[in-house]
Order: sequence, then structure tokens, then C-alpha cells
Amino acid sequence: MNQKGLTIRSKLLLVTGAVLFFWVVIALFYVDASNRLKSQQELFDVHRGLQGDFFSLQHTFSRMVQEQQPGLRADCIGLVHIMEDRLRQIGLHGSVEKEAPVRERTERLRDALDDLANHLRADAETGASTDLLVVGDLMESLSQALEEHQIRLRRDRHLQISLALALGFLAMGILLALFSIRLTGAFSKLKHFSRLLKSGVIPPPLEFPSGDEFGQIAADLNSHVSELRRKISYITSSASGEATPPLETGEHDELGNALVVLADYMARKELEEATRNRTDKKQHWIAEGHARLGEILRSEREDLHELCFRIIQKMVSYMRVEMGSLFVTGDSDPEHPSLELAACYAYDRRKYLSRTLAWGEGLPGTCALEKERIFLTEVPQDYFEITSGIGAARPNCILLVPLRIGEEVHGVIELATVRLLKPHEIEFVESLSESIASSLLAVRSSQKTALLLEQSRAQAEALKIQEATMLENMNQLELAHDESRRKESEITGILNAINSSSLVAEMSPSGRFTGINDRFLQLLETHKDQVVGKHHSEFAEVDAYSDAYKKFWSDLGGGTPVSKTEKYKLFSDREVWLEQTFTPIVNSEGKVDRILNIATDITEIRELRDQLEMTESEITRRTLDMQTLNQAVNASLIKCELDPDGIIMDVNENYSEVTGYSRKELLGRNYRLFLKDLEKEQFEKIWEQVSLQKVYEGVMRRSKPTGEEVWLVSTFSPVKDETGVIYKVYYMGLDITEKKQKYQLLEDANREIERLKEKLKEYEA
Repeated sequence: MNQKGLTIRSKLLLVTGAVLFFWVVIALFYVDASNRLKSQQELFDVHRGLQGDFFSLQHTFSRMVQEQQPGLRADCIGLVHIMEDRLRQIGLHGSVEKEAPVRERTERLRDALDDLANHLRADAETGASTDLLVVGDLMESLSQALEEHQIRLRRDRHLQISLALALGFLAMGILLALFSIRLTGAFSKLKHFSRLLKSGVIPPPLEFPSGDEFGQIAADLNSHVSELRRKISYITSSASGEATPPLETGEHDELGNALVVLADYMARKELEEATRNRTDKKQHWIAEGHARLGEILRSEREDLHELCFRIIQKMVSYMRVEMGSLFVTGDSDPEHPSLELAACYAYDRRKYLSRTLAWGEGLPGTCALEKERIFLTEVPQDYFEITSGIGAARPNCILLVPLRIGEEVHGVIELATVRLLKPHEIEFVESLSESIASSLLAVRSSQKTALLLEQSRAQAEALKIQEATMLENMNQLELAHDESRRKESEITGILNAINSSSLVAEMSPSGRFTGINDRFLQLLETHKDQVVGKHHSEFAEVDAYSDAYKKFWSDLGGGTPVSKTEKYKLFSDREVWLEQTFTPIVNSEGKVDRILNIATDITEIRELRDQLEMTESEITRRTLDMQTLNQAVNASLIKCELDPDGIIMDVNENYSEVTGYSRKELLGRNYRLFLKDLEKEQFEKIWEQVSLQKVYEGVMRRSKPTGEEVWLVSTFSPVKDETGVIYKVYYMGLDITEKKQKYQLLEDANREIERLKEKLKEYEA
């Protein structure tokens, strides 16, 4: 069983074969016993048939005797023969050959049946009865002997089977015990080895002399322990920080691969720890910023602009950016929302700027309209520059965040810096947006509440005053009633006076005359019956079918007074202009009953206005002529305007060209500064004459900055205001330098001719 070289499987197959062999032997014993039992069962079946035949014989014999039926004798003899055949079968059975009691009783029973058959044939009923009783006793004795034989056979069968089973189980027990001892020893070693591994101890190598599976398991475990020692050395080196080569592992080495993964994981953990430290610093920075801004948001609850300034000041200084501004939504026109610059802060200084943007205008307006953050690193060229004491630079980064609660925008924060904002700084501003919006809304609501409270107090005071006034008015009401009756009589007098002094007419709401006074009739050069009942449009030159004319009567029908100027054409074809006031008169039911027209004749005023318009047109025409003339003067003459002190107020291009000085050099400076001494003496004489409100005309000499002389035909004309005081002097000139030079040459030539003539005369003399 323990042969060297056999595998456990082979050993197990041998044990299994032995067990099967023993079970086959036991099965053979059992089959043999079963066959014997079957044979015995056939014997007992014959015995039961014998008993049945005996009972039939007794019954038939009893009927034959009692009923005196001789024909039943043959049946009885037949039954006796059947019983003899069955006894013969019992006697021939193999198991009965060795049983003397059974064989003896069988023979005796057969003899008794022969006697019974003989007595039946001899018709000896008495002998037959005696024989039948003997047969019955012998049948009972045979049954007892067969029962004892059956009990003995069963006992022997059980003994054989028990012995076979005992021997089989004994043999199997010995085989299994030997096999289990071998397995138990191997498993105990493996168990001890595994317990050491479980406790964390690296056990010594296993030694198995046999070459079966246990030997292979021991070799694999020893190799595994060797790998464990190598991996422990790798972990120890890695933990001590020593430089270790990468661990070489196989594809199916789970522990080795896990160690490699662990090493990578530890490296990632170190990197994640460093990243987490940076993240914690950022979160701490954000939390500290929230705390500082929270103090400001909780401290200021009254002044919106002061709160905005403190918020943007803290954000600019805390985030270390160069500039920041805070816009709040304007509430003056809900249909056209706008943004108002509430605070601006840059370089640790408050900027007092005022700016209003429409919704969608500029970057702040776009941010408010889109309700989304705007982050620009490519700043537009037209964006403002950040200016400090050492210079100016365009920002490299712009962040705009809407201050909104839900979908409602309450403002925009704008930050600009020359550096690039980091993601956690952008997150910090966005995380504060809703808190800042809530604070702005709360402060604005607080201001509105305070204003409403102040208004309610003022209204309460006004109600008290009105109550006192109402009491006083109640006291004066009776006096006013009396006064109204008095005034009614006065108004009647006034209306009579108006009727006698003004053009008055009454009309129905449809526009037809119902009454007219004499002065109006006199103006219209007609009689009353030619006017009453006729429509207003028959006298006034209006378009009766126009929308404006229909609206005119609709407004009067609604109770609205209307004043307008209209032209009336008289029966004599003369036209007059009337300034009219149409006043609806309301009856006691609140409806317009009639319309009172009080008119004034403005025909003369209208004519004067037409004349003024014609005069204005003439003035405009002359102004255009003057402008044309001025353009012609500027194109052909030298022109200069001086104030009373000689300060140059205006010059044209010809003046700058002739004098050699630019317009910028001349304007605002004294005319004398550009003259030489001799030229200045001449100018002073001219200016004395002009100061006496006289016009000067003559020739002047001027010098250019280059020293070149210029001769000008000049005119100085003083201009007086409505009080007669000189407020401006016009200078007009014409450059005659070229002509002057020609005249000079001509004079020189004449003098030379005269000198030559004198010499000629002297020579002739």
C-alpha cells in the first residue's frame, strides 16, 4: 500500500478495488442465501397447497357423509391423489433430504393417504373417517416439522450473511486504517506548516520521502516559502526607503502582482497626500476668505455702496489682484434693466467712478444677461489698462461673476489682474456670489424698508395735519357755501362781462352752433339765424373727415377742454384767425350738455408773425450771403479779428501764410508781439485811431520771422455792441509786396534817368 512511487490516486484505486472485491464476495453470499430462501419458499408454497387440498378433502368428505352423495367419493379420491403428488414434491426437495423428521413425517402421511384411498374405494366410511383424522394429525406434525426446518434455514442464512459482512468490514477497516494513517501523517505535517504560515512564521522546508502528490505539494510549498522570503525582503527594502529593483512576478502570481500594485498604490498615495495637502491649503484659503467676507456681509446692513466698497476692497486685497469693481442692478426702470458701478478698488485705493451699463452692454452687461461666469485670458484690445506709479499694463486675466439668487441677477463682480487666476480662486469668487447677492438684496430691502418707514411716518404726520385741516374745512364749509352763492352771482357777472367783451359761442356736443353773442356775429359779418344750427366746420377751414378733427370732438365729448387756433373764412371772403378755448359744460348727470367757445381775434398778431417769418427768412438769406462773402474774403484777403486790447481772436490761412506764423502761434497772443519797433510805432498810431471808433485804411510793412518784408494794404474796422462799446476789431489786408517792389524799381529807374539827364546837361554845357 505504501510502495514508493505510487500516487495517492493509485493507492486510492487499490483500496477501492479491495473494497469492491469484498463487497462482491458478500454479494455472492447474499445471492446464495437468497436462492436458498427462494427454494425454501417453493417448498412452503407446495406445503400450503397440500394444506389447501386437505381442507378441500375434509369438506368434500363431510358433504359426502352428511348428504349421502356417493358421487363425491371420486372427488375425494382425486384430492387424495393430488395430496400424494404434493407429498412426493416435498420429499424430492433438496433441503428435505437432510431433514429426517420431515422425510419421516412425509412417508407416514403418504401411507395414511394410501389407507384413506383404499377405504374410499371400498366404501368404508368409518375407516375412511379414521384415516382422515390420522391424516389431519400427520398434516399438523408435518407443518410443525416444516416450520422448524424454515426457522433453522433462516438462522443459517443470517449467520452466513453476518459472517460475510463482518469479514468484509474487517478487511475494509484494516485497509482504510492503513491508508488514513498515511494520509493523516502527511496532512498533519501540512497542517503544522499551514499554521506556521497563518501565524506569520516562515516555516522550514517540508521533507517527504515519497514521490506522490504530497511530495509535489511539499516542493511547491517550499518554492512558495522561498518566494515569500524574496517578497518579504522586497517589502522590507521598500519600507526602509532603499532603492530596490522592480519585483519580477509571473502572470499568475497574485501576491507578487498585488505587491507591485501595492508599491504603485503607495507611490500614488504619497502623490495624493501631497495633492491633498495642496487641496487642504486651498480649502483653508477659501474657508478663511468666506469667514472674512462673512464678517463684512454681516456687519454692514444700512449703506449699499459702503457694503459694495468693503466687499470689493476685501476681495481685491485677499486675492491680491490689481483691480476690482462691483456692479449692482438698477431698479429705476424694470423694463430696461441696467448695471450701476457701485464700487471700484485698485492698488489699495478707492476709486470714485460713475458708470452705468445697459443689460448686455460690455463684459459686465453680457455677464448679467447670460447669467454665467466670464473668464478671459485673451483681453480685448479696447479694454482699460491697469496703471500704477511705475507704469501701465493691460491685464492678462479678467473674471466676471454674476451675483444671482436662482435665476435673478442682483449684480456683477469684475476682477482684473496681470497674473493668471487659479481655479480655486475662481471657485472662491463663484462660491461667494450667492452670499453677496443675498446681502445686497437684504441691504437694498433694508433701505427700501427704512424709506417706506420714513414715508409712513411722514404720511402719518400728513394724515394728522389733514385731519386737522379737514376739521377746519368742515367749520369753513358753511362759510364756503355762502361764499359760493356769492361767487355764483359774481361769475354770472363775469360771464356777462365776457359775453360783452369777448367772442362767445355755444355749441352742441355734435359741433353745431346753439348760441352766439353779438361781438362774434359782428366779426363774422352775418346774422344769428345764419349761424345757429350750422356746423362748426362750415365756418372754420378744417378737414371735417380727418382723424384729428374727429378726435377733437371726441375729446370735447369726453369732457376734456381743448385750445386751438383756427382760420375762419367770412361771407365777404375775408379770412380771420381766432385763438379759441372750447370748454365742455357738464350737466347734473355728469354728461356734456353743451360746449362753450371763447375766442380771441389774433388776425393782426398772425399777420405780424407772418411778417416776422418773412423777416427771419430775409435775415437767413443775408446770413447766407454774409457766409458766402466771408468765404470769398477768406479766399482772397488777409483777415484777422482782435479784441479791444489787441489780442488776436481769429485769423484765416492767408494771414498765417503772409505773416509766417501758424494759427496756433498767433491765437490768444497780443498783436504787438509779432511787430518790430518801427512796425510797432505805426501800429500804436493806428490803434489810437481805431480806439476812437474810426476806420483806418493804409499801407503797412510787416516782417516775417525769416526777415523778409511784406507790404500790406490794411483796413482796421472797429465793431460796436448794442451799447456802442467796441468789442471787436476786424483787420482786412491785401498783399502788395510784388507791386511795391515794381514801384520801387520804377522809382529807382526814374531817379537814374534824372541823374543821367543832369550829367548830360553838364556835359553839353
